[in-house]
Amino acid sequence: MLGRLRMSVDEAIEYYGLLSQQVFSKVKSFGDGKFMASKLEKVIKNIIRNVTQDADTRMMDLRPDNEVCRTCVLITTLILTIGS
Repeated sequence: MLGRLRMSVDEAIEYYGLLSQQVFSKVKSFGDGKFMASKLEKVIKNIIRNVTQDADTRMMDLRPDNEVCRTCVLITTLILTIGS
């Protein structure tokens, strides 16, 4: 959202909140995973349509390197140990 769709941090947080509410509000009771892929796809296309006015915008940015917003996503897990 930040890099390819060029959203601000506040916009990305808002859209991620909407995405998580819509996709994860009802846990599916069968199969693997915790959500329906079709629902996730629909929500992502709606976000892309809202931002770019085209739901079929490709996520791969084919512009020259000097015109793209480079991003890196890091995820960490915090483990706390209390006492011994």
